[in-house]
Amino acid sequence: MNSYGPAILIVDDNEDNRYTLQMLLEADGHEALTMASGGSEALTLIEKRAFSLVLLDMMMPDLNGDEVLRAIKSNPDTRDVAVIMISADTDTDKISKCLELGAEDYLPKPFDPTILRARIGSALRRESFRSLEIEYLSRLEEEKRRSESLLRNMLPAEIAGRLRSGESNIADHHPEATVLFADIVGFGKITARMRPYEIIGCLNHLFSEFDRLAEEAGVEQVRTIGDAYMAVIGVPTPRANHARIAAKLGLDLIAAAGRLHTRLPAPFSIRVGLHSGPLMAGVIGTRRTAYDVWGDTVNIAARLETASRPSRVLASATTAKGLGGDFVLDGPQMIETKDDRTLEAFFVAARRAAAQGEFVPSVSHG
Repeated sequence: MNSYGPAILIVDDNEDNRYTLQMLLEADGHEALTMASGGSEALTLIEKRAFSLVLLDMMMPDLNGDEVLRAIKSNPDTRDVAVIMISADTDTDKISKCLELGAEDYLPKPFDPTILRARIGSALRRESFRSLEIEYLSRLEEEKRRSESLLRNMLPAEIAGRLRSGESNIADHHPEATVLFADIVGFGKITARMRPYEIIGCLNHLFSEFDRLAEEAGVEQVRTIGDAYMAVIGVPTPRANHARIAAKLGLDLIAAAGRLHTRLPAPFSIRVGLHSGPLMAGVIGTRRTAYDVWGDTVNIAARLETASRPSRVLASATTAKGLGGDFVLDGPQMIETKDDRTLEAFFVAARRAAAQGEFVPSVSHG
């Protein structure tokens, strides 16, 4: 059995008929031919191999052709296989039944070779078009999955869904959210003697771990800016405990950077700033779509990050009020802004577990 060209199965209990069909098909250049002397054998072969066309006798001793046809067309894996019935039985009801079951055609015996060739050619062309359509649809599905994945990586799921539903101008006001900025302390000096691929590798390693922690906390990473990492809690879905989630995530990011010390060419120490308040959020850009946030809340969070210290989380007084009893606050620290405002801020530490000697939440002045 050769394997070139479309695979064709000839099913007939008469050896002479099988041989005649084989000679006709080989004369037309078909090489991938398989013979079956009965319906049961044909179904066994079809289970093991994909065929483009089946030339099927109607009257056979074990399973009649219409029974084989029904089995082929009722199986989701084989129902698209083209089947041409060839039979001496010219009963109109049987012909109609085979066509209703899904046969491509029904030719009487003795068949006219020219007509049979035309029917075979037509059936194989349709099969080829079906294969191309299936391949095309499969590629479309794959591209859709890639597009969905890319969109989800770029945008929060809720925002991606709104874009898919037809919204083109997404801009929302959020009355309460917490913005987190994390930055590598002394990044320029640390990387001055590193090669570009080492720098990128370190940042990728660090920020991938940050992304994992943010995802576990249900937090949206908004963007990275050089060696800075920005996330927002309570956007686009409001969360009542956004300040506590942000503080815990900030401490987790610091701990993660500490754990990675031995796996990076140089130790990276980070500092974190938090501020809570109203902000705007939306989608910008058409070619390079991005989800971003704006407002004074963002600016203050960025200022607190620069004022923080290595391996410390610095939260504004507004954020500190929302932390409850899960954290110890050290402050207040007085922070000057670029527009000559003075902000109260507090360094945040996790509350010790009771087994370790529980801390009562406190605010240290001085």
